[in-house]
Amino acid sequence: MFAGVNILSQSSFGLNGYWGLSPSFNTPLYGYESNSSNYSHVRDWGLSFIYGAEFAQKTNSNIYSISLSKTLSEHNLSARFTPGYQKEFIFNTGEAIIVEDSTSQSLTANFNYKELFGLGYSYKFSEQFSTGVTFRFFTQDFAQEIVSPVFGDTLFLIRETQNEKINYWKGDLGINYIVNEYLNFSLASINLLNFGEKAENSDFAKFEIKKEINAMLGISVIPIDEAVINFIYETTNSYQVSLNGYLSDFGFGLTLFHDEYQSPTIAGMIPTISYKGEIFELFVSGVKYFSNRKKNFGVTEFIENGINNIVNNRYSFDKLLLTVSFNINTVKERAVKMIDVEIVKDIYPTFSENYIDYPFAYGTVVNLTDEYVTVKPMARIEGVNEENIQSPISYIAPHDTVRVPFYVIIPESYSSEKVELSYADFYLFTNSDQPDDQFQKAVLLNSINSWDGRVSNLRYFIKKDLDLSMNHAKAVLSDNKSVLDTLPIALENFYKAKILFNEYVSNLVYVSDPRATGEYVQFPNQTLELRGGDCDDLSVGYSSLLESVGIQTALVDYKGNGKVRHVNLLFNTRLSPNQAKLITNNDTKYFVRESIDGKDEIWLSIEATSLTDFETAWKLGAEKFNKEAISELGIAKGIVNIIDIY
Repeated sequence: MFAGVNILSQSSFGLNGYWGLSPSFNTPLYGYESNSSNYSHVRDWGLSFIYGAEFAQKTNSNIYSISLSKTLSEHNLSARFTPGYQKEFIFNTGEAIIVEDSTSQSLTANFNYKELFGLGYSYKFSEQFSTGVTFRFFTQDFAQEIVSPVFGDTLFLIRETQNEKINYWKGDLGINYIVNEYLNFSLASINLLNFGEKAENSDFAKFEIKKEINAMLGISVIPIDEAVINFIYETTNSYQVSLNGYLSDFGFGLTLFHDEYQSPTIAGMIPTISYKGEIFELFVSGVKYFSNRKKNFGVTEFIENGINNIVNNRYSFDKLLLTVSFNINTVKERAVKMIDVEIVKDIYPTFSENYIDYPFAYGTVVNLTDEYVTVKPMARIEGVNEENIQSPISYIAPHDTVRVPFYVIIPESYSSEKVELSYADFYLFTNSDQPDDQFQKAVLLNSINSWDGRVSNLRYFIKKDLDLSMNHAKAVLSDNKSVLDTLPIALENFYKAKILFNEYVSNLVYVSDPRATGEYVQFPNQTLELRGGDCDDLSVGYSSLLESVGIQTALVDYKGNGKVRHVNLLFNTRLSPNQAKLITNNDTKYFVRESIDGKDEIWLSIEATSLTDFETAWKLGAEKFNKEAISELGIAKGIVNIIDIY
């Protein structure tokens, strides 16, 4: 009876015009027609209503849509109820029936197309790139009067109505790419996924909504801060061009659209004015068609041309619409964002003081607001800290990006002897107890005996458990009290160092570090218990004994010109250069250094790996120091360094 007609589900036409990705307003983004990716600026909850009037033979008003949006971190979920997205057609079928009074009554057909609701989801991979999907539910009601014969003694003709209701879903995918603040792109499908019922009546099947797969491309250009030019093209050969402007909290938009199935070439326009308040947005828009919409159309024309869209077709009327949107934040809007975190120090638990003075990580942080922001950084390393450790407060200028330092405190109770890969949580706080942003990154946790190879950091091993070293040293010196009591006070440090060394090495052996994968240093009490160690271990142990009884020490770092480095020990005798003859007449066996209070004092170099006696260790240490540090200018060239233990 009828020829097929072209009826398509909604494409890019929106009742508020086309605003691209709308950098200043959320309202246009509730339109799935041009926003198949469900892109959203809503930070928490969003609610939108569209109410409008259509100027047909008589003015009709209706709620066109109610939309709800919710953002969860980088995810956005939305739902839309669209009671006003419908179009109904009633026309004569071209057939008639003669009733009892011999009058003729035409038979009619009633076709009703509706989009009832939709669902959307999107994910923001970064500030530049996002993607998402939308699903929309359509229903089509077909009713057609027919004449059916009834056979009996007499032939009767009765009028009946054929009915069929067809439901289906359509789904589309979209992606968005924001090149920079002046240019962005969007690409989306049209009718990519279609699933649901099909008409059983062949006559009705011709009038189903068509589902040809197409695509649309959107481009937005911002030539100046107050204006945006948007263009969207559909592969159905339809397009829209819009100009949107912003002045403080007010905006305006003008969209011109070309529809391949309507005339003239520019089928109409959608002017819009808008206002953005603190929690709401207000849009007043109109749809004006450039062809005569109040003329009569015959059924033949409808059968030939049909419609291509439910709310925008050759039979649609001019509209005036009011849109109100509410943006409700139940959580604090974050003021700063952490872009990345760089770990600049692996964690060596014994170097605890080092992490108080120097950060172990830096975060790249951007201020998202138009005001100065006070940021309180915090960090916590899993397996090390039970609570967050606060770092110094940072002040960030509006929209500025800075490097924020993070510090950590290693508790004295930490005692893991294993190297582990853990992670650190980084937090940024501004004005509440909830972090504005957080970041997680892997961090290497070394064992308590791990060493980074820097001789300056051996001081942490020397000072570790200094009480144990003091108890041991005092016990040794107490056994030699009779000797020490007979000495001049000036020689006290020299003889204490001599007595402690001879006792220290009496039961020790030199053992090279077997751990080829990294440095390992024993604590002084471990060296005493294990009765051996390498040059690092022996120097650390001896230095700890001297430091525990008040004898100042320093480590000599022989870098060896790229060869295996070696560590010796210097200690302060507190003798003046004039008193050097009290211990030796050989001026190559000592080194004069200036003390903190400006006095020149005699220091002796000790080769701790010489496990014979003090005199031998002194002789070897002095020879090595004079040759490599003095004669070969090792100190001057930086090949030899002296690190004081404070």
